[in-house]
Amino acid sequence: MSFLGVRDADESFASPSNTSHEPDGPRQDVLEYGSQTYLEPFHLIEVELSDLKQVGKDIAQILGQRLRIEVTVKGKLLLLPDEVNGRRLGVKDVKLQLKHALHNLGLSEEYRVLAEHHRIRIVKVEEKQKVAERKGTTPPPSQSLPYFFP
Repeated sequence: MSFLGVRDADESFASPSNTSHEPDGPRQDVLEYGSQTYLEPFHLIEVELSDLKQVGKDIAQILGQRLRIEVTVKGKLLLLPDEVNGRRLGVKDVKLQLKHALHNLGLSEEYRVLAEHHRIRIVKVEEKQKVAERKGTTPPPSQSLPYFFP
């Protein structure tokens, strides 16, 4: 047996133990683990909090109660599993529940929820500057009426 569990060509043909179906050390374990990960993909939905880091735990608690899942808080990110107990969570469902959570915390007027592929961002709403209405005077009849008015 050579380095890293790879057999030489002479050993594989001469050795009678090659015919057994026992795992071939760490290499076989890696191959089995690799096939499991390709068969069962596991994704996380990330929620980017931006300015709301201080209320991240409250948002995580509300989402956990509403969606019946475990939410992990890592700095400015909330991590939610894509699938729980055979039930798939969609990004739209998480976005809707996140809007409800912001409303419960009284933050729905100041923040928007934007969704992308497995990533949700909470963005502060920029206030639009309103153009001040000018108070004018009514134009004289010579400007507002047609030319051939008697």
